[in-house]
Amino acid sequence: MAVLEFLDVKVALVVFIAMVVSIKLLTKRRNLPPGPYGWPVLGSIGLMKTGKPTDIFRKLRRKYGDVFSIQLGTLTVVVINGYENLNEAFIKRADDFSDRPPTYVIVELSKEKGLLASSGELWKQNRTFVLKALREFGFGKKSLETKIHEEVDIFVKYVMETGGKPFDISRIIHVSVANVICSIVFGERFENNDERFVKLVSLLDEAATINKPTGLISCFPALRHLPGDMFKIKRFQKLFSEFLKYFSEQVQMHRDTYHENETRDFIDAFIQEQHRCGPNTPVFTDDNLLITLLHLFAAGTETIATGVRYSILYLLHNPHVKERMFEEINTVVGQSRPLTGADRSNMPYTEAMLTEVLRCANIVPLSIQHGARRDIAFKGFVIPKDAMIIPNLDSVLDDPKVYPEPEKFDPSRFLDAEGSVVNDKKMIAFSIGRRVCLGESLAKLELFLFVTSLLQKFDLQLETSGVFPSLEGRLGLTNSPLPYNFRAIPRC
Repeated sequence: MAVLEFLDVKVALVVFIAMVVSIKLLTKRRNLPPGPYGWPVLGSIGLMKTGKPTDIFRKLRRKYGDVFSIQLGTLTVVVINGYENLNEAFIKRADDFSDRPPTYVIVELSKEKGLLASSGELWKQNRTFVLKALREFGFGKKSLETKIHEEVDIFVKYVMETGGKPFDISRIIHVSVANVICSIVFGERFENNDERFVKLVSLLDEAATINKPTGLISCFPALRHLPGDMFKIKRFQKLFSEFLKYFSEQVQMHRDTYHENETRDFIDAFIQEQHRCGPNTPVFTDDNLLITLLHLFAAGTETIATGVRYSILYLLHNPHVKERMFEEINTVVGQSRPLTGADRSNMPYTEAMLTEVLRCANIVPLSIQHGARRDIAFKGFVIPKDAMIIPNLDSVLDDPKVYPEPEKFDPSRFLDAEGSVVNDKKMIAFSIGRRVCLGESLAKLELFLFVTSLLQKFDLQLETSGVFPSLEGRLGLTNSPLPYNFRAIPRC
């Protein structure tokens, strides 16, 4: 009898908690943007398991409009769709929409520091310093292009050694691209057979796959306390710790060899400012340095490497585009010299092709999530304090009203009647507003040099004639292509 009474008390307690949470969520929904109602406590997490978030958001947009909300656990998510709405929120009202949400990854792991996780004055000061330091060490300068060329040469040599046999380009392109940002941040590059560095790069790809924009890490971080690791939250924690350990060792090596009158790289520049301003200055703490290094490494590697992999995929699927692009390379540059950034202005079709890759690949379709640090009135609704705000870039890049037949790969959509490149403000693959990717110019230059150099030296062919690798991506923090092989046949 006592056991039954105990069970009754437990059931009553669970029901009571569910009722309290439900009332809380219903109260929060007052004047929220419209959206689906979910289960008590769980919200609409079941809906998010029915497919890719981008596909689900397209359906919800059709049903609820350009601004809708969805409850995921106790987390309120507001999704903003359409170029005009994104422009109004993240450009015209940037003061309201430029913060980060108080999620587990932002608050607990990143400690609301670094480039991607900080908000307010800390973010402004950090971004100002980072931009100044990056420019000092090559951003926008010819010296950085020289470093990119060094990695391109090593990359091309590696591809040449495949001898035209099928191979997966993922590992070598990640390492090559990572070395570009490492040359700025660490002042050195790492060999392709450096086991620890190669492992670090591979772990970055794994972390990006686990950390989904609307995943369980953000919505139900308490799941990490359960036995086992069914949801890979503990694995993500471990990866995060490994990154910080590696960067901490790099910082310590710099401290051990630091000379006040010699600034070798980004870390030295940070240490110099730390000495000048004091280690307790918020932007120059050790924690902020480590998180900033992680963000620079991740942002400077994952999206660019993914862009190169998608470029090859679309060229394999569209041989007529591949041939026209090679014809332009041959006409403008030929085979006797390497391509340079200066060639871009004379190669409009190539520029249009790479822009179309960024649109179709939609590498960061939901951008990096923003947050509401206070209630925000927007479009007749109220976005509540602590809500996660998602700038749905996919709602523009895949909108048939903006880009007719968006599923069609068509570089000509970015060319005018004279064959010149169209400057399209709605092409927001690198996000929009104050928190647009600060490495956009570098990313485009790297993408151009790696892809054109590959096509200049090799004819890209399918692994098996007539069998095309999937264009379907797997969405984590980025939308990355599934693994595939291809052949790179050296040109005569």
